[in-house]
Amino acid sequence: MRRARLWTASLAVTVPLLIAIAGPWFAVSAPRERQVPFGPSSWSPFGTDRFGRDVLAAALTGGRGFLLVAAVTVLGAYLVGFTIGVAAAAAPRGWIEELLMRPIDVLLCLPSLLIVMVAAMRSQGSAVAISIAIGVALIAPIARFVRMAADGVVRGPVMDALRMQGESRGYRYGGYAARALARPLAADVGVRFTAAMYFLASANFLGLGFDTSSTDWAVSVAANKDALTVAPWSVALPATLIVLLAVGVNLLCDELLADPAAVAARDLARAGTRRRGSR
Repeated sequence: MRRARLWTASLAVTVPLLIAIAGPWFAVSAPRERQVPFGPSSWSPFGTDRFGRDVLAAALTGGRGFLLVAAVTVLGAYLVGFTIGVAAAAAPRGWIEELLMRPIDVLLCLPSLLIVMVAAMRSQGSAVAISIAIGVALIAPIARFVRMAADGVVRGPVMDALRMQGESRGYRYGGYAARALARPLAADVGVRFTAAMYFLASANFLGLGFDTSSTDWAVSVAANKDALTVAPWSVALPATLIVLLAVGVNLLCDELLADPAAVAARDLARAGTRRRGSR
């Protein structure tokens, strides 16, 4: 069962990623001339969008920018949040931790989507400004999570043992901390990536993100929603790709980073339930 879940999650991630990365190369063969809006297409069975562009060709070219902005945003936010969280957990004085974490608490109180909307309106939909705003919105929860995860590692018995042994090499501390934090932080990265996609899709859906004439997946969903009953694929195809990627990333993180003992116990319990049901 775990193998089946891994294959399902991998497929859910691979399909939108391949479309986003390699899609523009396949879309070059699509017709350049505009066709009838929300009508049949001469290139694919998915029909056309509001501009008369082929829906499949638009989906093939609309994912690269969307995913690139989301990935760069999460990377930048995690670099800042990780630094703050680890520094707060390892602070030798309580006032240093307070100085680092209290501004984070204030930032955590601000509605994340509001930050993104203000940045989008002030910058007239600049992708850079929106990416920075999403990163700022993600820093607070990342710093909080890292501080919580690192506190038990930095102040744990292993670190105390290294100090008692007179260990002075910093890489020994860093190596242990990296191994102890790898699993929870990797799982959290998947959650933050999904959150970044949510904020970016929300901004584009509200018309505050990329150019409304672009083929971006979220823009396509927003721009074609009025013709959902007439040309359903113009909305369903890009929306499905976004959902597949969001669900697939989290499922894949759950399966790859799950505690082996917990996974074995879960599978054993499910097997017992099935046997009792068969009786």
